[in-house]
Amino acid sequence: MQQDCLFNSNQSNKDTRQKTPSESANMWWCHLIRDRRWSTAQKRQLIGYFKCPELVLAAPDAQIRTIISGRQRNSTSKVQKFMLDADLHWLTQDSHYLVPITDQRYPAILRQLLDAPLALFGIGDIALLNEPQVAIVGSRKPTPIGDKITRSISRDLASLGVVVTSGMALGIDGIAHQAALGAGGSSIAVLGNGLDTIYPSRHKVLFEQLSVHGLLVFEYPLGVKPARHTFPQRNRIVSGLSHGVVIVEAAERSGTLITARLAMEQNRDVMVVPGSALSSQYRGSHQLIKQGAALVSSSDDVLYCLSEPLSRFLQSADGGSPIKSLEGLAAENPLLQYISAESTSVNDIILGSQLTSAEVSSMLLELELIGAVAMANDGGYVNLS
Repeated sequence: MQQDCLFNSNQSNKDTRQKTPSESANMWWCHLIRDRRWSTAQKRQLIGYFKCPELVLAAPDAQIRTIISGRQRNSTSKVQKFMLDADLHWLTQDSHYLVPITDQRYPAILRQLLDAPLALFGIGDIALLNEPQVAIVGSRKPTPIGDKITRSISRDLASLGVVVTSGMALGIDGIAHQAALGAGGSSIAVLGNGLDTIYPSRHKVLFEQLSVHGLLVFEYPLGVKPARHTFPQRNRIVSGLSHGVVIVEAAERSGTLITARLAMEQNRDVMVVPGSALSSQYRGSHQLIKQGAALVSSSDDVLYCLSEPLSRFLQSADGGSPIKSLEGLAAENPLLQYISAESTSVNDIILGSQLTSAEVSSMLLELELIGAVAMANDGGYVNLS
């Protein structure tokens, strides 16, 4: 009986890649997900012990209490048959999936979390779950500059084969998804509700595009509406699926900061696009930089920050890695040869390079971002390469 409800436990990765759980297994998983007797954490404990939802649901109460070392949340399951029927009917449709935590398609990077979802429902290309991902999140009311830099970073990452992941909210989230798809790349949207609800409703077209050319995922069954508590839960999946999180225009109090905090707790790289010190739109962003987040302004900066986790995934057209080393990035900047190991004034750099002050200022910022130079106490620059 246990072999029937384990998902392909004795098959190779090659054999299981295209396989899906049986309708019977889906039924037991949907029942366990909807069962209100236990918390999600308790359900993970039970699955860790029994390996199978059918055995969990058949176990006597005394054994359950011993395993979870505590009381269950409710005395009865309260799972109605029509709900399970609706779930199973939904799963019969093309490109609709249920990926439980025991499934080999469940992303390993997400399974490592202490509060990993028990399962993921999905619409679209389920293989994207195990592709390299970078999350891009930010303001629901971005400035034109925030819009532009989000499109640039998303487009560039997607063109290199990085999946752009976000929460399909208005503003930066939606822009990131659209730019990635527009570049012919892939994007994953993590929702805070069941996939029978499109939220926000203004993203109906984006929802449809992602279901065909990307992936929509959620941990909730059908009928779950968006609520205050569902969005932080969604945010932990956005960051949990990704190798790093790019923050664009986070105000002092915003949901974006929740995603950043969760990413830090998950040991993910947090990268922040800086802005004007006078703009309230960036107060949260600048606070993150003070706390140690990396400062980025382009896809090159993002790739440099994530060079270790992403390098084994990405290959450029000529077969080499598109992720450049510090030496490679610095070598492309002609300004470096005019900066010595001791402090060199900006005026001397301008005179030596014969470039305009604007060009020098831009190049110095690029070199500072990648750690090739640092500003000295006297206002000059020191060559660190």
